[in-house]
Amino acid sequence: MRHRIGLIYVPGALPFFESFGSLPTDIIREDGLVDGKPASEILDLLIIPGGSLVESQSITDNIKKEITRMADVDKFVLGICSGFQVLAKATDVGRLSSVPITHRGLGLLDVEFEPLICTDSVSATVVGKSFMTDSLGKTVTGFHCHTYGKITSYTKARPILVSHIKRVNYRDDPQDFVSGFTNNEGNVVGILSHGLLEENPVIIQSVMKSLDISNQELQEIKNANSRLLLKLKREVGISTGVQSELNSSQQAATPVLLFTTATGSGSGKTFIVTGVAGALKKRGFKVGLLKVGGDIRDIVPALYLVKEPINSYSSIKVGNSGWASPIDAVDTASKNYDFLLIEGAMGPFTGFLNETVERPASTAEIAAVLGVPTVLVVACDKTGIEGAVITGLNYVNFMKALGINVVGVILNKFRTSYITPEIKHSLKSAFRNLGVGLLGILPRINLEGRGAIPEIEIRYDEFGAKVLATVEQSLNLDLLMRLAESPVRSSIDCGTVLERFKLLLGNGCVLDIPKGASEC
Repeated sequence: MRHRIGLIYVPGALPFFESFGSLPTDIIREDGLVDGKPASEILDLLIIPGGSLVESQSITDNIKKEITRMADVDKFVLGICSGFQVLAKATDVGRLSSVPITHRGLGLLDVEFEPLICTDSVSATVVGKSFMTDSLGKTVTGFHCHTYGKITSYTKARPILVSHIKRVNYRDDPQDFVSGFTNNEGNVVGILSHGLLEENPVIIQSVMKSLDISNQELQEIKNANSRLLLKLKREVGISTGVQSELNSSQQAATPVLLFTTATGSGSGKTFIVTGVAGALKKRGFKVGLLKVGGDIRDIVPALYLVKEPINSYSSIKVGNSGWASPIDAVDTASKNYDFLLIEGAMGPFTGFLNETVERPASTAEIAAVLGVPTVLVVACDKTGIEGAVITGLNYVNFMKALGINVVGVILNKFRTSYITPEIKHSLKSAFRNLGVGLLGILPRINLEGRGAIPEIEIRYDEFGAKVLATVEQSLNLDLLMRLAESPVRSSIDCGTVLERFKLLLGNGCVLDIPKGASEC
């Protein structure tokens, strides 16, 4: 194989968040070596993936040297999202800080970053030439998934891509902004868009032309990539030493599925879903993740552990946010995975009464229409476990009245020491009387401070390790797996669920659910 393409593989990186056109043939760990030699001597192209590389500060001095050497000798370097920030002059990661928190980059691209959230599926126009953008005026597609996306460019940075986005900072705000830059030589490129290499043949053709890769060699490169993936995907996360079990996962004709919602934002949905995904990966399952709404950042920590990509169906439409309809998303994902986890958005009822947007407008509607087994997460930190139990029982009653198949409850962020085995038994009995299982009482973990919770300088390696250990210790995974079922499409439609919701509010009682409604 005449050409070799490297991919950074260190804690905090997302080397499987996309396929990178199936081009990487080698990985570069902390030592910056490939086959015992400096990466800059072996590689023709180095890809720095997205992730929490800037926040985790996991790009070592050895790696920095190899990136700089490749740029200096006119070899090709591509940074995507967080990898782009590594190549930049600086990034302010202080989104929720009263003062900027600046991390310095390598300065190979004359740009700086500040907070700006975008999780859109986007199109972009090629506006400048580089080793991967040779066709001016062409439209390409991909997706954005970033918290720090506001770019200030200076004289030595040349624009190459302009993204056409619909939502910014959680609001509908259509706009065009430059999302890709190169240096003057065109051999160092930074882009915010993920998925460009797999979705756009024109991008692959530009890379092949720049590297002088023939069609035959491209196939050799892809074969090497397949072997690399088989080797790396067994590990749970990166550099953890934790290997998934072999041959315990059998791809079923229809996978089992579990839907997770919570009484509100901050209850710990992302925490639970990440830990469950990692634990299932360890047991040998091929785990797929779907997110209700457009903020796909919530499932990224889980994807870090299970090493699966974001796909066009990963985001389920709710209101004006999201990419794919609920049924299309589940039907498509079911072909690729044997255990699907869906993370809801906010609380189950949030958005229910908003009749100015497309249906479904709430997580509850999606759960009801899909007919999937649903787990409710209830936080104990603000009301104590007593208030959490009462809240959980009321939510379960209301959700069941809407036609949602609630099968389990998780009490999260628990920190009281006086709960005896007898009290735990009583709590289980209370939920069992409603036909749901108490899957676990999870302790509150010390995640305060920057770098340990989603959206605030999250470090996927640290977050993933903590949640995986907590879930394996405190959650009844065997029961959770038994409660998961193959999706059975409900006869309820969104309009029926909305009317049922209004009736319940008006009457203050539980009613029978009407049958025979059409799909949403």
